[in-house]
Amino acid sequence: MRSGHMPRRYLVRMLPILCFVSAGMFCLQVVEATEFSERGIKLFMENKAQEAVAVLEMASKEPGADEKLFLYLGIAYQQLGKWDEAVAAFRKGLVKASTYKHQFLFNIANSFYAQGRNAFALEYYDQALIERSDYAQAYLNRANAKMRLSDHGGAVADYSLYLSLDPGASQAAEIRRLMDLLGTKATEADRLKAEAEARKLAETQAKQALLDEVTRSLLEAAESTTNLSAGSGDVQGYDSDLSLDD
Repeated sequence: MRSGHMPRRYLVRMLPILCFVSAGMFCLQVVEATEFSERGIKLFMENKAQEAVAVLEMASKEPGADEKLFLYLGIAYQQLGKWDEAVAAFRKGLVKASTYKHQFLFNIANSFYAQGRNAFALEYYDQALIERSDYAQAYLNRANAKMRLSDHGGAVADYSLYLSLDPGASQAAEIRRLMDLLGTKATEADRLKAEAEARKLAETQAKQALLDEVTRSLLEAAESTTNLSAGSGDVQGYDSDLSLDD
């Protein structure tokens, strides 16, 4: 065998080994990708949000990352109170979502709600319900957002829809009591409004009656003054005539 040349029989024997090594490297890359996902999900399920976000961030950047990873990542950020990061993660997942689009929209809404950005929350609850009209939890949370915005009528409507979809909900009794209170409050508000309008009308009528009375008095006084002035003029003229005759 000459130096620097490998016999064909050795090359043939090594080809399977080279193929095996290449396959092994490919498998290692796949395992590493799966490892990030599995490890991140495991940490998330163990409520180790701080550790989970670091791993899930890496897993979410891998080609073909499952959309659920973005859900886990966003929720982990929510658990840490990092609402802007949560919204960013959910929006990234929303772009590629096919199965969980309604959940991404719902969780974006929840993140805005947690920040007190109720109008934005309401917008995304609306979108979540467009994607899935039987999403009970979205009706409940949208009702809560409407309560913050003082839309009590809208809140009652959403609470009713929530209970129709989930009549056995653990909060059902409390929600019904709230709805009763809101109904009573609405009735009381209507009564007070009617009373206020009646008082305002009575005051307006009283003012108009007083104005009419004052106007009539002034007109009568003016007419009386005019009559007296005319009489005095006649008498003065008569006195003047008598004086001239003398």
